[in-house]
Amino acid sequence: MAIRKLFPASFMLIVALAAAVAAQNRDVQIEKCPGPIYGGKDVAQRAKILKYADVSVLTKVADEYNFHGTIRADAVLCRNGRVTDIQVTQQLPRNLADFVVATIGTTEFKPAELNWHSVSQRIQFEFRINDSGGSPMDSARATGRLVEDIDIVGNRRLTRQEILALIKTRPGEPYNATQIEADLQALLKTGYFDKTVTRVTLEDATRGGVRVMFEVNELPLIAEITFEGSARKEQAAIINEFARRRVDLQVGRPFDPFNLKLATQVIKDYFRSQGWINVKAEALVETLLAIEVKIVFKITGANF
Repeated sequence: MAIRKLFPASFMLIVALAAAVAAQNRDVQIEKCPGPIYGGKDVAQRAKILKYADVSVLTKVADEYNFHGTIRADAVLCRNGRVTDIQVTQQLPRNLADFVVATIGTTEFKPAELNWHSVSQRIQFEFRINDSGGSPMDSARATGRLVEDIDIVGNRRLTRQEILALIKTRPGEPYNATQIEADLQALLKTGYFDKTVTRVTLEDATRGGVRVMFEVNELPLIAEITFEGSARKEQAAIINEFARRRVDLQVGRPFDPFNLKLATQVIKDYFRSQGWINVKAEALVETLLAIEVKIVFKITGANF
């Protein structure tokens, strides 16, 4: 009974959760990956995440610390199959940072490859814990009030500064619904964001103004495009045909699933123009990392 009086329930929850996570990852904080470590662009086959870390425990602990936002950490997907060299890249309460490290350590992956050998690859992890706790509002309620804060939520590759450079709304200005909509459209026109889920939300700010949140969902980048069943010379011709028909599928560009249907039709049309009328094309998408995909086109029905 004395212990229950001295420590609040929230503290006891943190202790219990800490024991559960630490039991699975006792050494992950100090483990280092031996040998050379490569960037994603320096390997022949990038590491593939097989099972992402379960962030449910981390989310509960973050709530106990009243932390809301995005947590980022650098790490290495070591060739020995373990996540090592984990370093949280922002200031967090010590225990919360420990939970981040432990959570990342549960990630399962297939190591990167170079020269037919498994190698170690650098990676950045990101956990979005987005429960701002503010009071949602509609545009009518925001009219006539000042914009106190502008938040960018959900960005991975693009920095906050890069996204802010694309919009014109600024703190200290009166809320303008027309400008907010123009800002949203400016983001979507870049092609970097998923149009179906990227949005703007409004909340009451602490000093009576408006907090504007741009909730973005970045499309993954295309890291690799391969063809199965076609000769190498045909691949180059197909890529050229994509460009001619304005199908936006290029390595390094954002991946929009809508383009896959267009691409498969372009492939069929190309082979029909070459006399192959029974060609079939199927597009498969393989997630390499959270922000990168590999596209594989399987082509059948032609005797190359």
